[in-house]
Amino acid sequence: MSDTLRTTRLALHPIGMRDRHALLRHWTGPVVRRHLFDGASISPVQVTEIIETSERDFATEGYGLWALRPLPRGWRAAEPGPGAPLIGVAGLRGHEGPFDRGVDVEILYSLEPDRWGQGLAAEASRAVLDYAFGVVGLRRVTAEIDPGSAVSAEVAASLGMRPWRSGADGPDGAAYYAADRSGWLGSRRGIDAVP
Repeated sequence: MSDTLRTTRLALHPIGMRDRHALLRHWTGPVVRRHLFDGASISPVQVTEIIETSERDFATEGYGLWALRPLPRGWRAAEPGPGAPLIGVAGLRGHEGPFDRGVDVEILYSLEPDRWGQGLAAEASRAVLDYAFGVVGLRRVTAEIDPGSAVSAEVAASLGMRPWRSGADGPDGAAYYAADRSGWLGSRRGIDAVP
């Protein structure tokens, strides 16, 4: 089983210490930080801890976080070009689910703001969900959507994720979406993954 994923436009590699500086730059950008960390600034130590947690999750659970890098345009390369920038992150992490339902597996993503509006979040997330359901065999994947993040709700809906109940569910007003394995595999959704 390979933990490296490819779509028509992206290479997704499990994050590692080689990505530490790029992740710190990405996650401390004010717009990304506002959406991913509720505006809180994260330190280099926290980035290292996130990487270590992801590496441990890949080893024990079969999933974690992937660094997103663009593939060269116009041809199907096996790898991004030399010096390809980190343009975002997508992946899965365990977290305490809403409604006292225990631990869930949550999908999350972040993109550099200059990459917004290009369909890359949905493209990367489809590859991650395909991996979650088809390779790891997860039963359900959830998404926590912050209040006022209509674009994230649209991405979740485009992936076939559905609200768990109407209205804001979380203590901070977050809405929760979910996709299940049988629905995902049964839909035979076309994905952007490249064999």
